[in-house]
Amino acid sequence: MSTQTNESNASNTQPTLYTHAKRRFADAWLTPGVRQATQLLLILTLFAGSAMGQTDVGNIYCDTAVEDGVDVVFGALAGLGLPATMVFVGRSGLSYMRASGNPNQQNEARRDLILSLVGLGVVVLAIVAPELITKFGDNVGFGFSDCVTPF
Repeated sequence: MSTQTNESNASNTQPTLYTHAKRRFADAWLTPGVRQATQLLLILTLFAGSAMGQTDVGNIYCDTAVEDGVDVVFGALAGLGLPATMVFVGRSGLSYMRASGNPNQQNEARRDLILSLVGLGVVVLAIVAPELITKFGDNVGFGFSDCVTPF
């Protein structure tokens, strides 16, 4: 009689363990972090195959609208961004020098000067960054196509 109860307990635990594991997996899958991580891995797997087949990153953009767009955006950035930020730096510097007696004007001019210098730094970094990334890529062992380098 005791063997019969052990067999019935063993047969009862298998479906409950299976249903418990199934339920836990479903609960884990419903959490946003697991779902987003899985989606990210799937997207990376999808796009990594085509990127790994290239010897120079960006070859597929040669003689397309993307190449023209990169040239236009970086040309506009260099042609308009640098003079505009220099004007704002000069204007805020002059307002800082003129506000020597008024602490409120000094603080406002200092804030404008700092923001103008940060904008100048962003523009200069945007112009210099492609060259830095290209040099780093050459040292690591991959290269960028000539048609996607802006300058």
